[in-house]
Amino acid sequence: MIECWVILGGGQTWKLPTAVSWKLCYGTDTPCDSFSLRCLWKRGQEKVLSDACRFYAEWEGERVFTGVVDEFAVLCGKDGLYLELAGRGMAALLLDNEAMPAEYQKATRADIIANHVSPYGIAAVGGAGLASVNGFLVSSGESEWSVVRRYACYYGGVVPRFDRMGRLVLDPHADAKVVCVGDKDKITGWEYREERHGVLSQVAVRRRTTWGTQWVSDPAFIAQGGRARRVITVPNTTGTTAMRYTADYQLRAARRERVRMRLTAAGGFLAWPGDLVDVALEGFGANGRYRAAQVEVSCGGGGLTTTLVLGEVGAMI
Repeated sequence: MIECWVILGGGQTWKLPTAVSWKLCYGTDTPCDSFSLRCLWKRGQEKVLSDACRFYAEWEGERVFTGVVDEFAVLCGKDGLYLELAGRGMAALLLDNEAMPAEYQKATRADIIANHVSPYGIAAVGGAGLASVNGFLVSSGESEWSVVRRYACYYGGVVPRFDRMGRLVLDPHADAKVVCVGDKDKITGWEYREERHGVLSQVAVRRRTTWGTQWVSDPAFIAQGGRARRVITVPNTTGTTAMRYTADYQLRAARRERVRMRLTAAGGFLAWPGDLVDVALEGFGANGRYRAAQVEVSCGGGGLTTTLVLGEVGAMI
């Protein structure tokens, strides 16, 4: 059974009534995590949640979601009196806030966290391996999330994400856990899709006016007949390692949705975004190892179900 709470603007915690239906959606990038639920309600409490700003949920005593309240509504109709509540994960705070334009002579992890994450009450974990970035520019109109993502992903090869406690995670996926999905999981539906458009076979990164070009290729896609090259120009001050990161990033990002498998199974919380998932279905032609890109857990008229959206292990999930 799921239990849910909201935190009011003054810091008080208020437990929500029994949820009759709910949905929790998780990802590893944008769009950010989201939640929605419908609860039993009592007349006379229509404005109790006007100050609700944060939300969290537990499943069998374990935290499974932390986020921001975006909207609520109290409805009365033929089905009785209900509360509907919806919102997003903590990434919403970084998406909704515009960063102050700035130019860092050398941007470090500490700089990015102090100036673009901590002011919103968000804790950050990991990222010790992220290198400093020379001449890091924050543009006018850029969101705080864009700043964090660009620093971690573009320059460090790490996709920033939020855990179930609402903390920003800046480490690569640990890959210590592998989830096995098979016929025992009562698969109720599946879809397998591949897309070639937008996938790159080769990336060249060159300095603006001085000599020096880094080439990175995707041998697997080339072997499949892929021919799509991009040439990226960077400032003269860009180091060789940074150029390599840039090229690798472009290849991995282009493969983000090259392969997509969607599995729906009975039960809840079969995997979490970023988990390695071994698919082994009888008579299925696309069995193998994937990485969970998105997870949706819902409970309603059709019972408790989990939908996994899986992608390639090495893609920028």
